[in-house]
Amino acid sequence: MNYCCFPVGALQANCWLLWDEQKNALLIDPGDEAPRLLHALRERDLTLKAILLTHVHFDHMMAVPALQETTGAPLMVHAGDAPALTDGELSLTIWQGIPCLLTADRLLQEGDTVVVGDMELSVLHTPGHTPGSCCYRCGDDLFAGDTLFAGSVGRTDFPGGDRMAQRESLRRLAALPDTVRVLSGHESATTIGYEKYHNPYMMGL
Repeated sequence: MNYCCFPVGALQANCWLLWDEQKNALLIDPGDEAPRLLHALRERDLTLKAILLTHVHFDHMMAVPALQETTGAPLMVHAGDAPALTDGELSLTIWQGIPCLLTADRLLQEGDTVVVGDMELSVLHTPGHTPGSCCYRCGDDLFAGDTLFAGSVGRTDFPGGDRMAQRESLRRLAALPDTVRVLSGHESATTIGYEKYHNPYMMGL
C-alpha cells in the first residue's frame, strides 16, 4: 500500500490518499480542495474506489460532493455520525454558511472491514470527538482522524462530543502495539508508543 497526505482547507485537515499496485485508490477525510485531490488522482493514474470519513465535521468532508460527482466513488461513514450528514449544526457546516448535505453509501460499524483492491482497513469505533468518530487501521498504520493527535486529542465541546467516551477510546488505542503509526486528522504523524509516554491525555491509561 502507498499513501500520501494533503493538508486541505482553512484548518489544514489531513486528507489521506491510499492506493495499491493496481491503481485502486481511496481517500480518507477529503475536507476541501477537490480540484487538487482530483489532480492528484489523475497524475498517478488512480481510480478512486471509496471515500471514507473518520467523522462528520466540515473540515473533513467539504470536498465529498465534487469528488463523488466526478468519480462516483461511494461514501462510507460510521453509523454513529449518520445524523450529522444532514444536520449542519452537528457537522459544523453551519459555520461555513454553505450547506453540505451528504448521503452515505455504507454505514460502518465497529469491526467492519473496508476492502479496496489489495488494501484492507479495519474499523475501530472511537467515539468522543463525535459519536461516530472512528479510526481505520491498515497493518501498522492507524488513520486516526481527530481521535488522537501528536501531543493532543480532538475537542469534545462540539455538539455530540463526550469526554468520558473519548477517554475510553484513548484507553483502547493505548492497548495497540507501540509501533503503530498514528496518521492524524491534523498536523504531524506520531506513534502509539510515543503518545502513551508523552501525550498528557494518554499517560497513565
